[in-house]
Amino acid sequence: MNIALHQLEETITRQRDSEPFAGVVSVHQGGLIVFEQAYGAALRSESLPNQVDTRFQIASGCKIFTSVAICQLMEQGVLAPDTMLVDCLDVPFAHFDPRITVHQLLTHTSGIPDYFDEEVMDNYEALWRQLPMYGIRNPADFLPLFQNEPMQSPPGVTFVYNNAGYIVLGLIVEQATGMRFTDYVAEYIFRSCGMHDSGYFAADQLPARTARAYIENADGTWRSNIYAVPIIGGPDGGAYTTADDMARFWQTLAEHGLLSRASTARLLTPQIATQSQPPHDHYGYGVWIETSGNGVRKYFVEGSDPGVAFRSGVYREQQVILTLLANTGQALWPLYRELEAILSL
Repeated sequence: MNIALHQLEETITRQRDSEPFAGVVSVHQGGLIVFEQAYGAALRSESLPNQVDTRFQIASGCKIFTSVAICQLMEQGVLAPDTMLVDCLDVPFAHFDPRITVHQLLTHTSGIPDYFDEEVMDNYEALWRQLPMYGIRNPADFLPLFQNEPMQSPPGVTFVYNNAGYIVLGLIVEQATGMRFTDYVAEYIFRSCGMHDSGYFAADQLPARTARAYIENADGTWRSNIYAVPIIGGPDGGAYTTADDMARFWQTLAEHGLLSRASTARLLTPQIATQSQPPHDHYGYGVWIETSGNGVRKYFVEGSDPGVAFRSGVYREQQVILTLLANTGQALWPLYRELEAILSL
């Protein structure tokens, strides 16, 4: 890959209508770092800059960790794609269809109610006005938000992105393993990949080298997102990671260090057509998949919360991993598209 470094720098640092980019841009090819730079502030009050090894929140970008955990349980024979929810989780759901399967939960086709319906809601922060965010520390803490609500649609009928489905998957992991969900991921995914800087950190106990995420107020000032998201992440989002740790995750997954060859292929196979435009045209297990006439163009994970933006994509033909992590919410998305164009991805 021929990279014009000055063009990348100019593109990343350009002032946009939304906001300047604050975060890390990382390009790996063939297992080597070909570009990695940090921009903006990790902690505005102390004027501490972001570094290439800064840890960032990744919101829904960590749904793939939940999917890997479920696939590991499938390999052990504890679960199967067609295992029904009623057969693997002892939690009462008053109105849920008994035919819901693990596969449907993984592919957002279960039809269960979501606690944050992105089709009708646009302010994640508003959820915590009635249910304090500091009380959300475990997957079960989300249950009051959706447990007794009616189904949105029959299971298996349509793709509707669903955060609650991944909360349910996390509860399945906990029941099957006897471990807290976050402890399971730390032991069997992060540790297996050498992702030593990644974790589900509580907002009031952040480790060193961790960026605060920032929301812009109407008057142009900034505030931390500490009251806008749950105090600790879980199965549907909220982990912290670094650019290098994400590269380790993708590389370990590709080398079948987390799952067998067959299970890895299942995870990364387009399981469902989403009826959306590229790049969100297909979904695997916890991962978006953009297809083209030649098959899969890229698979990627992404996340967006108040003050958080993240996308990490794998381009198999070019053997490239492009990862952007940001601790502001807007500039990353147009920048990612521009970098894809510059890098001919």
